[in-house]
Amino acid sequence: MGSRRKTGVEDARLPALSRRALIAGTSVVAFGAANPAAASVALPSAAVVASDVATRRCRNWLAVDAQIERLQNRWAKLEGWLIREHSWCELSPTEQQALPWSKELRDIDGILDTLFEKRERLLETLPDTASLSLEAVVTRLAVAERLVCTEDHPEAHALIARSRLDLIAMSKENPTNLSDA
Repeated sequence: MGSRRKTGVEDARLPALSRRALIAGTSVVAFGAANPAAASVALPSAAVVASDVATRRCRNWLAVDAQIERLQNRWAKLEGWLIREHSWCELSPTEQQALPWSKELRDIDGILDTLFEKRERLLETLPDTASLSLEAVVTRLAVAERLVCTEDHPEAHALIARSRLDLIAMSKENPTNLSDA
């Protein structure tokens, strides 16, 4: 019991994977790309749970990242409007605080701080989860695609994005919809 990995919650634990499950999972991953529908049937139950955990964690990270992006865009639009309409940068901090829109900026700032911490905690858990299905691999690649900055590493970003799209295209025969990732 003590050899199982902790999930961060004392009551909940991830299922332990046996050597047989790992070997079966790697076979499925290696040969599953040719026939994803047949591969998903062959997954052992522990591997399915681990893969579901990986997919769920990646989707949670992507959702938090998308929320951060929306709030940053709102901040930028609001700040740009305040600069144009109220000479925001020329105002003293007291004058800025007197404007009703400064509360929204403070609220966004507080929410962003919380979301940045949450996104970082989620990211720390991602390398520890196995991706034993195409859906889990696609969602993991979607996270990697968001993490690699296009401007800093255009080739790496393009490689990750193309790999994710190729896996989605390869899985079109599978009834599971992977394009959500």
